[in-house]
Amino acid sequence: MTYRRIGLVSIAVLIALVIIAFALIWRPELTATAEGAEPAYGKDEIARGYALAQLGNCESCHTAEDGAAYAGGRPLDTPFGTIFAVNITPDRETGIGEWSPEAFTRAMRKGVDREGAHLYPAFPYTSFTKIDDGDISALYAYLRTVPAVENEAPENALPFPFNIRALMAGWNLLFLDAGPVKAVSRESDEWNTGRYLVEGVTHCGACHTPRNALGAEKSSDSLAGAEIDGWYAPPLAGDGARAWNKPQLAAYLSAGFSRDHGAAAGPMGETVTNLSKVAPADVTAIATYVASLTDDTSPAFAAIDNGVPDDLAATHALWVGACASCHEAADGRANPSYGVPLSVGFALRGDKPLNAARTIVGGIDAYRDRGGPYMPAFGGTLTAEQITDLTQYVRARFSDGAAWEGVGDTVEQALSEQNEGDGQ
Repeated sequence: MTYRRIGLVSIAVLIALVIIAFALIWRPELTATAEGAEPAYGKDEIARGYALAQLGNCESCHTAEDGAAYAGGRPLDTPFGTIFAVNITPDRETGIGEWSPEAFTRAMRKGVDREGAHLYPAFPYTSFTKIDDGDISALYAYLRTVPAVENEAPENALPFPFNIRALMAGWNLLFLDAGPVKAVSRESDEWNTGRYLVEGVTHCGACHTPRNALGAEKSSDSLAGAEIDGWYAPPLAGDGARAWNKPQLAAYLSAGFSRDHGAAAGPMGETVTNLSKVAPADVTAIATYVASLTDDTSPAFAAIDNGVPDDLAATHALWVGACASCHEAADGRANPSYGVPLSVGFALRGDKPLNAARTIVGGIDAYRDRGGPYMPAFGGTLTAEQITDLTQYVRARFSDGAAWEGVGDTVEQALSEQNEGDGQ
């Protein structure tokens, strides 16, 4: 073969590769809807869309602190940089007011916006792709009813090459498992509804499933527990998962508290606040499915009290003054603040101090207005050293685990985030 022929073949291969790459990456811009031309939706469909928005935590993710509902701007820190949630109100300039139902469906199913740009999976379209047509239509219908707000979300802070959206086409080819959730005939309708919700709109795996180096959920470790936003979402299935029964989990998901498991805090607190607004049947279905992922052989958390640790005797006075009145009730039952013996919950059982330290710093007050569990935030009243010692104290006294490492760093990070949130 002559050099000329080799050169021509090489050029032809290169052209073919460019065409293939373009076909893989390119998505057409969809026509903008004319103002006032949206189809009419019934009250029942809008009501269902509202429930789906609560189930999916849409408002929580798409609302910045002190910002307008659904108007975007909330940051999400990822291993690849910071991504800001976009405006999903019906504003035509900065929101999704020009999006047709087809454009909305494409974003939910394929992770591509109306203009043809690839979305990052911080928007969990990898789960939303499993939502059926009727529910996508209902969610779209509801979002058309929220007040339109003009608000341009900040630019994402992603370093090269993660700022190249076109790379998501290849990511989707590897990791996007499109298609509906198929019903399991041997299971009840309630169980199948729960699975559909968990794997779809509620996208529980986004927090509770570990991710690989490219940021995709590890399907082999589904719901096996993962770190998220500085917290640890405990396993709901697999090794290390603690058994929940259906009534316990239904109560926890709707009210943020189970006497046998403790109270929801951190990102889970937001989730429970949203789930409290939906029909009990949806919450019960989720509880039915998740409870089925563990069985009676899953480990139960026995009551533990090892007594005052010798090396933290000085911290005991702090425990007595700040914690004991709620967590050391004489009869072992929850007091009016819903404090339970600390050995009941998962926070002291993990390998890292994330949940325990952050709960001491930030407290629990997401449900206070509904008479739910409450714990004051000690981040503004105790020093970092005191919180560090208190975290180690409860770990040593109320669990059988080894002393945590890196507690001070975790506390400092939580305090820093709290101060930033308070504008200090």
